[in-house]
Formats: sequence, C-alpha cells, structure tokens
Amino acid sequence: MLRPVGGGREWEADPGLIRPATQEERVTAGVRAANARSWTGRRLFRYVPYVIAQDPTAHPEYEARCVSGDESDCGATSGPHPAPDQVEEWQRRHTQETQHLRYRRTFADYAMLERFSAGATTTGSTAGGPGPSPR
Repeated sequence: MLRPVGGGREWEADPGLIRPATQEERVTAGVRAANARSWTGRRLFRYVPYVIAQDPTAHPEYEARCVSGDESDCGATSGPHPAPDQVEEWQRRHTQETQHLRYRRTFADYAMLERFSAGATTTGSTAGGPGPSPR
C-alpha cells in the first residue's frame, strides 16, 4: 500500500513496478505537501487595484556617468539635473574634452500609489511616459 507524502487516500501498487523515490522526488513532494498545508484557506488576499502616478511635489532627476576608458571607466558624472538637456550638454562637453563616447544615463522620480476607483481621475501624463498607470 502507498500513500501521498502529505497524507491522503492509500492505494495498492504492484511491488514489481515500484522503485524508491529519488532525493529530488522526495524534496519536491515534501515542498508540495508543505505548500498545500500552508494554503488551507486561513488567509484570503483580495486584489486591490492601484494607480501609479508621478509625485507632482517632487521633481525628477537626470544624470549621466562616463563609462568610457581603456582599462577602467572614466567615472566622471554630470551630477543630478532637473532636465535632460543639461545632462546632454554636459555629455557633449565631456566628449569634446576627452573623446569619450559611452555614458550611462539615469532617470529617477518619486511615485505614489493611490487606490483606483471607477470614475476617479488622477493627475499625470498618459501612457508612454511617467504618470498614472493602472496596475
């Protein structure tokens, strides 16, 4: 007679057709049984839709770092700026001075999550840029 690792109804098996379980099969069955025991309906998670929007009270930051160099990165940085054009101008000047051509650019902003309710409106841009996006 055999029964599942996590318990359950036994069944009869032909001894000539069975083999010992491998270590991997035992671990997998044990994990599956533990997961089954932990999801017994004690918890109920409900989906709550949120809108993700750029925080209008915090300004985004743009920055670039030079990653050109023969043996190691140059490492020069533009520093944070409130607009991308200032960073691009720094890149042009740095390339003129050093002939470096490769930069890592970063953009950072602050996001806020708000509960989504039908008919509610939020401020921000439309799809394709920073702004609200139903998640």
